[in-house]
Amino acid sequence: MAGGVAIVTGGAGDIGRGVCRALTKSGATVVVLDVDVSQAEGAARVLQCDVTDPAACASAVDEIVHDFGGVDTLVNMAQASRGWTPLLETTHAEMLRAFESGPAATLRMMQLCHPHLAASGGGAIVNFASAAGTEGIPGMGAYAAAKEAIRGVTKVAAREWGRDNIRVNVICPFASSEAARRLETGLWPASVLDNIPLGRVGDPEADVGAMVVFLAGPGTFVTGRTLHVDGGSGSWR
Repeated sequence: MAGGVAIVTGGAGDIGRGVCRALTKSGATVVVLDVDVSQAEGAARVLQCDVTDPAACASAVDEIVHDFGGVDTLVNMAQASRGWTPLLETTHAEMLRAFESGPAATLRMMQLCHPHLAASGGGAIVNFASAAGTEGIPGMGAYAAAKEAIRGVTKVAAREWGRDNIRVNVICPFASSEAARRLETGLWPASVLDNIPLGRVGDPEADVGAMVVFLAGPGTFVTGRTLHVDGGSGSWR
């Protein structure tokens, strides 16, 4: 990925920082977009950006293209989440927030980056979803719905944009993050870890970041797919 430019939304989060480090080590120039940039690392530039704001997203992409010459990879990780809420307590406002920050923002960034990816001869988009959606984790209805919508948009984009040599895939991770630390605090039962065949929680850089680099790398013959980077986890079943 030497010489490529990668945008990572939500790149200041726990898993995002690992992804940024992996991309940087692969030779990419990484630009992070996040509403809270205080914890960002592993990036050539960090821009404060609320991905639910169309004007802010457009301005950020314009700045990146102007300063770095284009976009080769887009990684969409940004997603707001309230946390554990039973379906009967999930409000309309929370559902809208999940969709605005997740699939709506993901599609917006994909549309903004598409012409630049196409102009460079193609590139890669890696979107992030979750086992919350693929497995239907109780208490995460709004988040699960938003993440499944991202998977739907990804599959459509892979088919529509393949002619532009743009590959679009999804990663569902289970790696060290605020959510994974629930294991350590006892908010999740130890059986969750017991049900991961590889016996550990994933590493944001070595596991998730490595998969992003693989999917974004030139010549990868994979598109429209969901890859679960979770150690074979059966913890949601």
